[in-house]
Amino acid sequence: MSAEEVVSLILVSAVVGFVFLVGGWVVVRNLLFIAGPNEVLIFSGGAPAVPGSSQKGYELLKGGRRVRVPLLETVTQMDLTNMTVDVAVHGAYSKGGIPLTVQGVANLKVAGHEPAISNALERFLDRPRADLIKVAKDTLEGNLRGVLSQLTPEEVNEDKIRFAEKLLDEAEHDLGKLGLVLDTLKIQNVSDEVGYLNSIGRKTSA
Repeated sequence: MSAEEVVSLILVSAVVGFVFLVGGWVVVRNLLFIAGPNEVLIFSGGAPAVPGSSQKGYELLKGGRRVRVPLLETVTQMDLTNMTVDVAVHGAYSKGGIPLTVQGVANLKVAGHEPAISNALERFLDRPRADLIKVAKDTLEGNLRGVLSQLTPEEVNEDKIRFAEKLLDEAEHDLGKLGLVLDTLKIQNVSDEVGYLNSIGRKTSA
């Protein structure tokens, strides 16, 4: 074999090796998924769900890496970052029949652990984040009206921290069914259109 043939053979081998290397990198790049700390990746389609067992037909990945099985599995993402929800009810009747307007703000997120996250996946996977926020807002405002009906205007106005804690306890159960975790809830303002709270303030000042 001549020197020219040896050089050509080396060049061809180098090119073929480079092509395989690039091809392998592209394949791995498309099949390797890395989950960040603020998200959950859902690998579905690998194994069928089995009723009555822990096999649910999908696998969750949080804060790690995994290779997708080509042709069999699909990968979707669930955002776990914090959501700020403005909560407000108008003309909600308190204990004693006085209608109140209450404004607050809540911070919540999708649960990152089982079994709560399965509830979130069933309801919100592949849905816009705005839909999730709307459901959370409607749920919190429903709980807010329920708690207001148990408290007098004086109790709501004078101890907003206790009011928020009671609302937090009431909302956690319903939000848990949705796969959501309520981090904080603060009541910002309590008012009424009939002047009841103002009259209480004037009596206190007098």
